[in-house]
Amino acid sequence: MALLLAPATGTVLDHVLRDTYPVWGEGLTFDAYTRYVRALRRTAWGESHLERVVLLDGARVLASANRYDLSARIDGRIRRVLGIGSVFTPRELRGRGAASALIAHLVDAANTEGHEFVLLFSDIGPALYERLDFVPVPLEQATLTVNLKRGAPAMLVRAGDDRDVPHIAELGLTRAVGARLALDRTEDYIRYAITRRRMLAGLGPPDNRHIEFLVAEEGHMAVAYLVCTSHQGRWTIEEAGDRDPSGARVGAMLQVMLAREPSLTPPVITAWWPHSLTPPQLTVAERRPTEAVMMIRPLRDRTLPMPPLAASDVVFWHGDLF
Repeated sequence: MALLLAPATGTVLDHVLRDTYPVWGEGLTFDAYTRYVRALRRTAWGESHLERVVLLDGARVLASANRYDLSARIDGRIRRVLGIGSVFTPRELRGRGAASALIAHLVDAANTEGHEFVLLFSDIGPALYERLDFVPVPLEQATLTVNLKRGAPAMLVRAGDDRDVPHIAELGLTRAVGARLALDRTEDYIRYAITRRRMLAGLGPPDNRHIEFLVAEEGHMAVAYLVCTSHQGRWTIEEAGDRDPSGARVGAMLQVMLAREPSLTPPVITAWWPHSLTPPQLTVAERRPTEAVMMIRPLRDRTLPMPPLAASDVVFWHGDLF
């Protein structure tokens, strides 16, 4: 019987969620995890761009993955990109080529549907995917130090909301134009990315995660923003943007956040921080490769192999991890 790539629905999805919960449960209860996964699919962006798929041998699930229909700016052009995330093979089937077969089926479908590139994330290292013609993308996590001053900066910072999303999309485009690789972050995608972080915090145990979406505005327009997750005494900047090319407003926003509780020890702050963003209030104390390895594959019947990327060529936020 031929292997079949199919959407994970009904009892098949229930089976996949039970299998993947120990790996990607994110500290949620199993009930909250299933609500989280299903709710993402029901967002405006998720309904048309996100799908859980399985590779079937008859009725048996051999492997599963999330399939994303993305757009990215690659070497100056907007390209249609297949994103592959959360590849999972049941323990009893590992080492038999199920994951490789799933990827091959997804790549074949992407070729047919007109995608030009495939992006995926691996938390098991690059070796398996390099055998499938993927190459690693240099992606870095930075540890940031905020240069504090006495008192809070004279800056108005407020909670962000839906009216800010069009301005945020403009800020992201300004940063992406100068990169060789960056997601094309539409307004619906931005709403999806922020909603995903909010749901993860809201469905988890009380006080486990806290999410802040903040903006600085001028003339009733958002001119800088950041989304920050606080978890176990650490801050992760999920995404940020600033009309100021240096990012000075984002730096000032972090100073405002820290000034709210001056008696506390400053948290460790990390971000997948673009090299082009250099707020004068911040010092990049360290850059190291991200734990999750991002990999790319041009689809050869459509695109010539792209020149190697450097970390400074890439703008990809932690909130975009899939």
